Order: sequence, then structure tokens, then C-alpha cells
Amino acid sequence: MRLFFLAALLVSAAPAVSAAEETAAPATSAGVTKDAGPNSHLAAAVRLYQKLDLDAAIAELQLAEDGAKDSEDDRVQVLIYRGLIYSETGKLSAASDQFKRALAIRPWAEVPDGTSPRIAKNFSDARKSLWGMANVKPPQKRMAPAAPRIVPASDVPAAQPAAVPADTSAPVDLPTVDKK
Repeated sequence: MRLFFLAALLVSAAPAVSAAEETAAPATSAGVTKDAGPNSHLAAAVRLYQKLDLDAAIAELQLAEDGAKDSEDDRVQVLIYRGLIYSETGKLSAASDQFKRALAIRPWAEVPDGTSPRIAKNFSDARKSLWGMANVKPPQKRMAPAAPRIVPASDVPAAQPAAVPADTSAPVDLPTVDKK
């Protein structure tokens, strides 16, 4: 009897468990759900890169890239981190390609602080081959036009009466000059 009761309990609970599993959002290797947005995937990829879990970081970068179509900042970061990972794994040609793609979007992009000098040189070489120079400065921010200056009433000179123009509608007699 106990065995029958236990079997009935398991059978009745199984549909509830499978329904809960179907409605739950699938989680990635970093514990971030697929519905979480591109920035969370990028953040997860950075954490995985820092932990040297490079395969999982590449997978997160793919998810971040898929969701970063509207964000130039995120696309550049995805490309840079993918280039960093390829550099770490010795895929220098693929790394250079990723760096060049990032630099084509944002020529003044930089690798994160703490990047090894060897990888930073690879990045600099990619910039040099793309733009012909090792460093590119970001564009200067355009200044908004200056707001109009409001002059206090005490600084405004008193109004002067306007000069009245002469009446030009009446004929004017001009003196004549005798020519001899």
C-alpha cells in the first residue's frame, strides 16, 4: 500500500515539475538567463575571462553579441574581449581580426587595464595596420552653443529719442549756380 501511494505521489508530481522546468528561462554556464539582456551576458563573459574559463566566455560573448545590435559600446567590447581570448589561446590572426573590427567601429578603443603587454601590443599592431598609427585620440566633444547672456536692467542704457526723419514729400528749392 505504501509503495502504491509513493508511486501515485511521484506520478502526480512529475507533470508539475516538468511544467515548472518548461517555464523557467534557460540558464547559461555563468548562471545568467538568456532573457537577461546583452549587458549581463557581456558582464558574465568578462567575469569568465578573468577566471580564465575561456570557452564559456566565448559562449557568453556570442549571446552578448546577439543582443548588442543596437549598442555600439557593447559591440566594441564584445569584439575586444573575443580578441583578448583569441590572443590568450594563440589564435593571433583571429585576434587581430576581432581587434580590427572593434577599431573600425571605434578607432580610439582601448584594451582593458591590466591586459598583458604582449596582448596590448597585438591590439596596437592591429590599430597600426588598420589606421597607420598606434594611437588614435577620441574625437573632441562638441561644445553646446553658449547661452545668451542676460543683461540686468541696470546695465542697459536709457532709451534715447529717435531722430525724426525730414519730410521729403515737399519739393525742395535748391540754389542755382551760374555758369560763366
